[in-house]
Order: sequence, then C-alpha cells, then structure tokens
Amino acid sequence: MLRRLIELCVQKRLAALAVTAGIAAYGINAYLSLPIEAYPDVSNVQVVVIAQLAGQAPEEIERQVTVPIERVLNGTPGSILMRSESLFGLSLVTLTFDDDADSFKSRAIVNERLAEADLPQGTNVKLAPEATPLGEIYQFRVTSDRHTFMETRSELEWTISRILLQVPGVADVVTFGGYLKETRVEVDPSRLLAHNLSLADVSEALTRSNRNVGGGFLQHGEQQLGIRGVGYISSPRDTSGNRKFRNGNAYISSQNTCPR
Repeated sequence: MLRRLIELCVQKRLAALAVTAGIAAYGINAYLSLPIEAYPDVSNVQVVVIAQLAGQAPEEIERQVTVPIERVLNGTPGSILMRSESLFGLSLVTLTFDDDADSFKSRAIVNERLAEADLPQGTNVKLAPEATPLGEIYQFRVTSDRHTFMETRSELEWTISRILLQVPGVADVVTFGGYLKETRVEVDPSRLLAHNLSLADVSEALTRSNRNVGGGFLQHGEQQLGIRGVGYISSPRDTSGNRKFRNGNAYISSQNTCPR
C-alpha cells in the first residue's frame, strides 16, 4: 500500500504538490484560528435558569416553580440534557446543549419559553451569566483603613464591578463578604394589633410613600417648566410623624423650547 502511494505521488507530481499545499494551508489556518487559553474550557454550552420565590419550602418550590419551568423547557431545540435542583426559596434548572450550539441563540430560545411558564406571583426568574464553572479567572480583595465593611462592599458592587464588566470577555463579577447596605423596618406586633393593621398594610404604606412622581409640564413663554414630586425616603427621619411633609416637596426645573 505504501509502495503504491509513493509510486502515485511520483507519477502525479503536480497533483501531489497541490494536495500537500492544500493540507499545509489548512493546517496553518487552523493553527492561527485556534484559541489558546491558560485553562481551556471544555464544558458544553449551558443555560442556567435561576428562579426565586421567597419563603417557600423546597417541596413547594419543586411543585410550583421547578416543574412548570421544566414543562416549558422540555424539547428545547439543541438541548441534550436538563437537570434541576430545588432549595429553600430557590430553583435552579440547567440545560445542556450540543457542542456546536450557539450560546446566544440558545439563551434567546430559553427566554422565549420562560415567558410561557405558569409561575406564582412574585417569582423572580432570570438567566445566570454566560459563564461556566471553569470560567473563573481572577480573585481579588478590596480593603480600606478609612471605610467600614459596608462602605467597602457598596464600592465594590456599585463602582468596581461595573467597571470590570466593561472589560471584553468578562461575563460576570461575583461579590461576597462585607456587609450589604439595606434598610429594615422593625414592626411592633402589639401596636399593629392596637391599630388593627397587618404587615401587608405597612408594606403597602411604605411603597406608596416612597416614590417620585411626575407632574407634567408648565408652559411659561418660550420655556417649559417640568414639575416633579420628590418622595423617596433618604433617612429614617423622613418616616417620622413630625416630618411627614418632608417628602411632599415639588420641584420645578426649566427647559428651553424652540420659539414659535
């Protein structure tokens, strides 16, 4: 066999040279287009659906959230495997696609199908970042001798992470540690009972009293005056009874318009 191949190459020199040149060109092109990574990611294309429903046990999450999501995602084009996990208040559904599947197209199809899922009110559903378990490339720590842990965490989430997400190739920045800045309302059950109120009433009152509203425009010659009511709560004093009109201020800002 080898002898016949050598004789054929000698007799068909031009054809052998052309085939050799073609194979060499293909090899050079493959070498130049081959992605080189320090830690090659050999995992499949995966789309992870994260659903949250606060206060529900794993059994209720499985029945009310995980199963409806699995029903609408069954038969997704290109998917080869689907697995799920139900935790306290959290549902994770992972879809694995073929190796040649396009990640952007797969995520778009999953998003379209999730809109058809019959989920309880208040369920927060989103897709995990386009990253794999092998995609972690760097860990860093933010420290300061002039700021508290809460201020450091806020700076990391609102400034540093947003800048890092603008770097090409970065899919997500996961922050942990420190103290998360949040506002809590402590309710006295005895006073609620005395005023015949429920937690839902308190929650609704806080929602209605903590928002900004627009008042349209006021025409003044060649200017338009924009009117808005500022009602966001910025400090605990804004919720006290003796400052109840603090959040009822109206502001007027001017805007030039073209002359008629």
